[in-house]
Amino acid sequence: MTSDPIFDVIIAGGGPAGSALGLFLARAGCSVAVLEKTAYSGFRVGESLPPSVVPRLMRLGLWDSFLQTGPSPTYGVQSAWGTSELVSSVFLGNPFLNGWHLDRSRFDSMLSSAAADAGARIFRKAAVRSVERDPCGRWAVTSISSRGESHFRARFFVNGTGRSSTIHTHLGVKRNAVDRMIGIAVACVAPHSEEPLPSLVESHALGWWYSAGLPCGQAIAIFFTDSDVCARHDLANGQHRLLGQSRHTRARLESSAMGEVRVFPAATHCLGRAAGDSWLTIGDAMIGRDPLSSSGIDFALASSERAYGALQAIANGVTDAAASYDAECRSDFASYLNKRRAYYLMEQRWPGSPFWRRRHAVPSVVGLADPLMSNSQGAPVQGLPFLAYTQTTRMITDEINDERSLIESDWR
Repeated sequence: MTSDPIFDVIIAGGGPAGSALGLFLARAGCSVAVLEKTAYSGFRVGESLPPSVVPRLMRLGLWDSFLQTGPSPTYGVQSAWGTSELVSSVFLGNPFLNGWHLDRSRFDSMLSSAAADAGARIFRKAAVRSVERDPCGRWAVTSISSRGESHFRARFFVNGTGRSSTIHTHLGVKRNAVDRMIGIAVACVAPHSEEPLPSLVESHALGWWYSAGLPCGQAIAIFFTDSDVCARHDLANGQHRLLGQSRHTRARLESSAMGEVRVFPAATHCLGRAAGDSWLTIGDAMIGRDPLSSSGIDFALASSERAYGALQAIANGVTDAAASYDAECRSDFASYLNKRRAYYLMEQRWPGSPFWRRRHAVPSVVGLADPLMSNSQGAPVQGLPFLAYTQTTRMITDEINDERSLIESDWR
């Protein structure tokens, strides 16, 4: 058992959002601990970056480091959505022209190492076990690893533990799910090609396919559906059957050797609150965006920028900083839900499918004013250094309740 070091900020979760925020704070002079449950090895979801990520990496000073991870450029997306025919689109409307396919483990490790180089303390293989207040009002965080328990204390706590996180329950906050989406993923050997295999999205009666090339001659194929639809049709054990029912995904991957099937959560969700008394939540822990947006990492980096701006305001004594952070998140999430529905309405071929009917329904967005938010306003957080203000980027969260749209019916 180790002693209890006291930090200005503890960040639970060392994914892109947590590592980027740790980097911002360490450069500003904060003492920061980042607790990451993995060693950045093995399967990690999210291998595509849109062109909009380029300025974010430049602001972080990590563009050259990113290129050293060996990403493959991609110049557009192919889709069979709303039609059985394949349509190609390119990134000509973006000044950076191309996106990237990457090795996610190398990318996440690069961000974590950059935060460490800036002065953040990175604790890998440290899974957060409990979060509570100590008698002095500071945060007491316990992590568990193969070496046993470790204990940390901090003046401010940030939850960045991702989609499957339960840390919000330690903060007294409820998670609200819009849907039950999961991803059924399999890695495979990419077909030989002079050009990187572009991203391909193809709709199906029970969900939709995503496939893309990865660095080092690999490819990934993911079928997205709802968990109850998956269970009803045994889709987790039916990848080859699903692949055979597709047209364009099958054409590019049917001769490839398939690896182990992995199932992971991919639901759209948000927490009831984004911030409170000396804490806030970032990235996928705050909201989970539909994978159709193809903006998971970009969103995570934008989330870190917004959280850094909120911490700057708190450190400078802005009394409504936490409430403003929460309100901006609510507003942006409502906008996101409208865009999500608009994209799904473009596919009208299976009106009787529960998967598609649920996404065509209008979500019920509830913007509740949580009375507990009043506890988050007041004096600056003690121990945080003065942080210069910077322009931050809008991101997405809100309080929602969409149970009425999740109508149970058998697929026929």
